[in-house]
This record gives sequence, structure tokens and C-alpha cells, in this order.
Amino acid sequence: MNIKNFDFLKDGLKYLGFGEKLEGELRANIEKQPAEFKLKTENEFKRGDKTEKMEYTIDFRKGDQGDMYFLNRYHATLKNEEDPTKGKTQTFYITKNQGITAKEAYNLLSGRSVNKDLTTKDGQPFNAWVKLDFQGEKDKNNNFKVDQFHQGYGFDLEKALAKFQIKEMDNPELKERMVRSLEKGNTTQITLLKDGQEQKAYLEANPKFKGVDVFDQNMKKLFQQNEKQGKETKQEPEKSKEKKETLKQDDDDDSPRKEKKKKRGVGV
Repeated sequence: MNIKNFDFLKDGLKYLGFGEKLEGELRANIEKQPAEFKLKTENEFKRGDKTEKMEYTIDFRKGDQGDMYFLNRYHATLKNEEDPTKGKTQTFYITKNQGITAKEAYNLLSGRSVNKDLTTKDGQPFNAWVKLDFQGEKDKNNNFKVDQFHQGYGFDLEKALAKFQIKEMDNPELKERMVRSLEKGNTTQITLLKDGQEQKAYLEANPKFKGVDVFDQNMKKLFQQNEKQGKETKQEPEKSKEKKETLKQDDDDDSPRKEKKKKRGVGV
């Protein structure tokens, strides 16, 4: 067995948010030297008072020459316990252990947006927010179309946050954690200041309409972006019954923390 190759793939699983639980299966499969193999795993994420389940199938393929294996993609499924036919599945592509993480896949399949460093077909790096389009037609691989909102699109997360009185914005460390959590697609807990009073609330990044959506402590919408104008609109409490994922304001890390000093491109 190629130990360096095994260690590289093991690290890839870890950084993609699958942890170390698949290490034994990975080693056993590589030792058998098949042309290709799959590893399956599940994760659970809290959404309000519900627990949602994700299933992952990770594909490994042996190179045409030698004993090197490659992790090029995985398939993620957000299960619908009430109606299994309404589960959502997407294939995410991996380049050199870089790509959409397991938690980010959950957020995307839940309808939220994720900020990622990507590459063009020519290998040029760029940054964009990505979001799955559940309304359009799927591609030839049965994947949802991926919408991208580049820097030139005009969405600035920090400017969007500055429109609200958010206590965490005054603390550099808490602000950084809040921004990082929103960039990962999480619904993020914050503290709103209103008339001198503190109020627990939740945020979601909404790059498509160049703002953030705000929910109260009961996950009812306070403000959301107007689809036509991209402006905040106040919601009537009795008309807003939609439940959103409630996550405490932390990194909700699905991979080891890494500094963003140098951007590296990945595929979606």
C-alpha cells in the first residue's frame, strides 16, 4: 500500500468534514487494490427542534498507472423523513482535497448560500458565493444548477451587516466568527440592539439579493431581502411561520481551522 497516498486521502476526508471515522475502511479498501471503491457515512444536523440527516457516498478511483488513488467527488443527500421522495441529492467535486465540505453541502442542500474560493476552467482562482437552484432544470449528471455571485455582483457581507445594530460587530473576534459562520452557509445566532435592549436573533447571508435575512429568537422572519429591489422588508410576525436552522454563534467547524492568507481554488 502506498502510505503517502493513504495519508493524503485520510487528510482529505478530515478537511472535508468527514473526520477520522472512515480511516479503517479507507485503509482496508486500498490494501485490496480495487479499480475503484466507495465509502458511505451519515451526519446529523439540528434544524430548530428537528434533527436532519445527511447521507454521503464518497468515490475513490485508482489511477491508470501505479497504485495511487484519487478522491474526486462525493454524493450528498439531504433526507426527507416525512417524504423520502423529496430528498435532495447533489454531487460535489473535489480537487486536491479542496472543495465543498460535508457541512457546507448540508447548508447548500438546505437552500442557503456558501462563500468559496473557486477556479475557472483555465485554472484561474476567484471567489464567489454559490447557491443551488432548485427551480431550474438539472444538468446531464442530474445535479442542480449552481448559481454563482462573484465579487463584481455587488454583494458585500460586512456592509450588509452594518445596516443592523449587531452587538458582535463591536468585538473583532466575535465579528470574525460571525462572518466566517455566515460564509459557511450557517444560520448564525447574533445579538440585536434595539431601543437600548438586547435581543437574540439569527442571520442568513442572502447574496442573491445583496443582504442578510434576519430572524427573531423563535425563527420568525424580522427582515428579508425584497426579490425585486434587494431591500430589507419588515415581516408581519403572524405571516411568518417558516422554521430555519438555529445554530449558536460559533464556527460550527466541519474541518480544522485554517487561516485564509492565500486563496486556493476548488471545484463545486
